[in-house]
Amino acid sequence: MTSAGHQDSIQAQFNAGASRRIEAVYLTPDVVKQREHAIHRLAPQPGERVLDIGCGPGLTTLALAESVGPQGLVHAVDIAEPMLALARSRCASQAHVHFEHQDVARLLHTDGAFDIALATQVYEYLPDVDQSLRELRRVIRPGGRVLLVDTDWESAVWASRDDARMRQILETWNQHIPWPQLPRQLQQRLLRAGFSDVVVEVMPLLNTRFDRQTYSVGMLEVIGAFVRGRGECTAQMVTDWQNDVCSMDDHTGYFFSLNRYLFSARATSKL
Repeated sequence: MTSAGHQDSIQAQFNAGASRRIEAVYLTPDVVKQREHAIHRLAPQPGERVLDIGCGPGLTTLALAESVGPQGLVHAVDIAEPMLALARSRCASQAHVHFEHQDVARLLHTDGAFDIALATQVYEYLPDVDQSLRELRRVIRPGGRVLLVDTDWESAVWASRDDARMRQILETWNQHIPWPQLPRQLQQRLLRAGFSDVVVEVMPLLNTRFDRQTYSVGMLEVIGAFVRGRGECTAQMVTDWQNDVCSMDDHTGYFFSLNRYLFSARATSKL
């Protein structure tokens, strides 16, 4: 996919309606808990300079801004303007936060500009992961810390009465990113890009009952909006899938599990 084609694809996925749906998912207790864990693991300190990569609706941006305080600095970048609009509104009171529309494969910042960086669900969307990680290493000072969170969608386990249909939905959903199994390669890619001390953790998402305030139920609409009309996923098929999953509590029981992976690392002393 060309750079222009990639940007067009991202803009289509993160239009205003989709951005609001994703924001709602990010506000569920499941994702709030994971976001808090990621911030704790990165351990931003007062006065640090932070790069928030793929800031989305600004929930992580706000947490980072509160952690580093007004003596610190947060630069938040995203390629989707609707996401940036949500983030700017959420962080309007934080004068030390700056938002920029940027492609993270070509960051505009100077070498070593930041002490720490955080990216959640970003690199799996990028056609050239290695170039983007080299850019990340370039803008982090030697010894600086980074934390990346990405998902392996083949780890998804989702109860359904029609397993073939569920597989078709999830296989089609995998087309929304170039790297749906990126965590399997990310440690080695980070090392090649100039990072060291890579530590990997798994952060499972587990829902065992139907509840609209969970990650999986929120994703029903997000996934449905993407797969509807693609390949064999007709509108009726998607509706039937959503109705089936939503009724699982009344029959065999609701069950959803998905693994997210957290990678923390340090920038080496030399590029």
